[in-house]
Amino acid sequence: MLTKIINGSNELYGVYYLVYGSLAGGDELIKAYLWAGPYPKLQTAVKKAEELKKTHQGDESFIVKKYRD
Repeated sequence: MLTKIINGSNELYGVYYLVYGSLAGGDELIKAYLWAGPYPKLQTAVKKAEELKKTHQGDESFIVKKYRD
């Protein structure tokens, strides 16, 4: 019988910086740049994103999402 081990997940998380631009008078996402990571734990990535927001004068452009190669 096979069992799945949930704690052995291979998911990684990255902190991304979102860059917006003005197109036809509205803001639209142009690109998300990997800024830090990847991290094996979501909590670690969230903590790093909060740290980056503080050190960059409250910039809300730092987000956490699943890391993709």
